[in-house]
Amino acid sequence: MNRLDTILLALKISGIGILVLLAVLAVLALIVSLLTRFIKDAPEEEDDDNGDFGEDNSEQVVITEENDLGKIAAIAVAIARAQSEFSTTGESAASNFNNWGNFYLNRRLNLSSSIRRTK
Repeated sequence: MNRLDTILLALKISGIGILVLLAVLAVLALIVSLLTRFIKDAPEEEDDDNGDFGEDNSEQVVITEENDLGKIAAIAVAIARAQSEFSTTGESAASNFNNWGNFYLNRRLNLSSSIRRTK
């Protein structure tokens, strides 16, 4: 009976520990939910420089075709670079592996050779 009493005591201690842990986690979740409810971000202020609609602002940025063409050219160069990095030059896939990759392929081949011999 001594062994059974020890096991029951250990189970009781574990159960109490789990309940205390769940209670602490519930309290922390409650604190976090209350903090997020009462503490809110300040609303973002929109900068509205065009207070007078009657004035003609000459400092406004004018969208021209040159700005757009520059952006388009930058995107085209990025796409061309990405395609050149991923394009294959006709070499086999096995030659692109490092030494560990070749070791892994040889190991797989050697392990499967015993299976082929038994059939």
